[in-house]
Amino acid sequence: MTSINESAALGLVCEDESLERETRRASRRSARYSAGLTTFTTSLAFFLTGMDTMIVNVALPTITADLGGNMALQQWMIDGYTLLFASLLLLAGSLSDKFGAKRMFFFGTALFGAASLLSTFAWTMLVLIVGRCLMGVAAALILPASMALINEANPDPRRRAFALGLWGAGSASASAFGPMFGGLLTPIHWSLIFAVNVPFCLIVLALAPKVAPSPTRAISFDWLGQTLALIGLASLVAGVIEIGSLGISSPVTLALLSVGVAALVLFVIAQAKVGHPMVPLNLFRNDGMRISLIVGFIMIFNWFGMVFISTLFLQSEQGMSPFAAGLVFIPSAVVMVVINVFSGQVINSMGTRFTVSIGLIAMAVGFLAAVLVPAPMPAWAIAVALSVVGLGGALVTPALSGLVLVSVEQKQAGIASAVFNTFRQVGGAIGVAVFGVVATFTPSLDGSLRAVFIAAALLLICAFAYARLRWAER
Repeated sequence: MTSINESAALGLVCEDESLERETRRASRRSARYSAGLTTFTTSLAFFLTGMDTMIVNVALPTITADLGGNMALQQWMIDGYTLLFASLLLLAGSLSDKFGAKRMFFFGTALFGAASLLSTFAWTMLVLIVGRCLMGVAAALILPASMALINEANPDPRRRAFALGLWGAGSASASAFGPMFGGLLTPIHWSLIFAVNVPFCLIVLALAPKVAPSPTRAISFDWLGQTLALIGLASLVAGVIEIGSLGISSPVTLALLSVGVAALVLFVIAQAKVGHPMVPLNLFRNDGMRISLIVGFIMIFNWFGMVFISTLFLQSEQGMSPFAAGLVFIPSAVVMVVINVFSGQVINSMGTRFTVSIGLIAMAVGFLAAVLVPAPMPAWAIAVALSVVGLGGALVTPALSGLVLVSVEQKQAGIASAVFNTFRQVGGAIGVAVFGVVATFTPSLDGSLRAVFIAAALLLICAFAYARLRWAER
């Protein structure tokens, strides 16, 4: 009898263990499913925010012919998005930490869809500018929250690297696909470049219940820091934007730049003195964070400026249509998407240092190789250069994003990603302005393009040297 009881007990134990193993497997499958959905939704939203930085440029003449508007209104229709996007990222990062990344991400997506709908049916240029500004606010809410969501959904570093590669593919391909989509949709009607956002936003919102909830944190709100950061970044970006239209010596430009610099200096002083700073200054003491910020700034400075000057050259000097010029960016978009998908494997097998180093070298080589082609630079040479540069960027961006997340505590993931992306967005705005100024001081756009490519390569070499030096000292 004892033997029978022992056998029964043993059977029950085995059954309990089997049930426990099955429960653990089901839990892991559920976590992987949730992480996959999180990566998909954040990558899609990230793609939309990046695409709207570029898609409007080719549609501007058609929009102006339909809605009217002087040069100032036209410029603010384009730059209102960039200005709000860049200047609100730090505030959005704090909101993501305080109220939860998931809540802010989906609120930002809903606002992006609503603002896109307003822009689609805009009846005056002023209404369209309002819609574009609201889209910039929404993009600022989406970006740091999306990065924090990926960090929360992928605690394993290897899976996080893979997810960040897919997330980066959304942004990397957006700047290349944007001009093409603009050239394709504008001949049908310019409103379609905004309407196309709405169904994608609805898809993201429909998946909201499937994404795991994010933690909220009882952090104090730094009103002084928020105000100074907003004034400083908005004034600085606006001043940089006005360089392209008013010039560096304009009183308006100088006033904006002065206010921006002064407010940012006061912001740093305030962050060192307040009890609960919006941006803890200890974030910048970490070598990984500093490398990510500086290299990320230089990369996006080069990329946005290069896309701007290349589009101008292809249409103005080569006589290509907006759609044909957009097609030149397709090879680089394909390369960036493919490499981003596999970048996680490269990072996991070769390490962050190797991936960042080889990516920066590839980008510099891409720029320098194009300069060797005889003038005028043909479209195929630009396409090849963009592809090689895109390959390097697709390796570096996910590696830097992962480096930011591992350099800070998880509770600071939202604000850290906001700081990282603020540097990138401000770098992009400055890149367009600086490269635009270069174009005005050179006798031909071919000369401007070559000067820009050489300058970009030199900046990347400096970024490579800085990163290697900091890593060597660790």
